[in-house]
Amino acid sequence: MSLSGFEPVRRDATASEVRDSRTRLKVLFVLGALPAALIALLAPKAIALPAASLVSIVLAFAVAFYAYRARVNYRSQGLTFWDLAGMLAFIGFGAGAMSEPLAALELFGMTATR
Repeated sequence: MSLSGFEPVRRDATASEVRDSRTRLKVLFVLGALPAALIALLAPKAIALPAASLVSIVLAFAVAFYAYRARVNYRSQGLTFWDLAGMLAFIGFGAGAMSEPLAALELFGMTATR
């Protein structure tokens, strides 16, 4: 059997990296959504928003730290880890702004005194 006309497929190294990073980014988006979903299901309604805020901000810090350490280019096309960190921070600050101050105190086991 002859292999005339056979050319090996040359793959660009950046294309495989992009595909791999996109897969990691999709997994990271799912992992970022899971804690918020678990908090909504398991936490008492009084502390659900402050808890979601805290978890989202901690996750935003973790993702931003990874993006910083991996030297992810924030100007690259498409979604990056910096975008995910920004989204998580936005969700965290939004949930914190919508929550009641007394519920936030209750999250940390404190009570309000006057």
